[in-house]
Amino acid sequence: MNMSRDYDIETFGDWNPELSFELNEAVSLFYKEVIRIQDRAHLPKPPIEVIGIVCGVLTLNDEIEVIIRFPNKLEQLCKTEFCGDFILVEKTCLDG
Repeated sequence: MNMSRDYDIETFGDWNPELSFELNEAVSLFYKEVIRIQDRAHLPKPPIEVIGIVCGVLTLNDEIEVIIRFPNKLEQLCKTEFCGDFILVEKTCLDG
């Protein structure tokens, strides 16, 4: 019996490096207001309960993530999660 620490790992889909935040991009989001896509019916003036503020950036396993502060919790998001589930409040109000 051969006990080794080599493993075959199979991945699904293609990893797209463009779906990762660049540091400058993540930092440029500081203090921006965001809401979840499912709350977009509240625009252009969403209630405070659904607004999150980008308040931090961290690096975890070589991936840059943003921290969003909501009135009752914090969320840590990679770019894929951020772009798929959230919208910037100012952008939607300007596009009107």
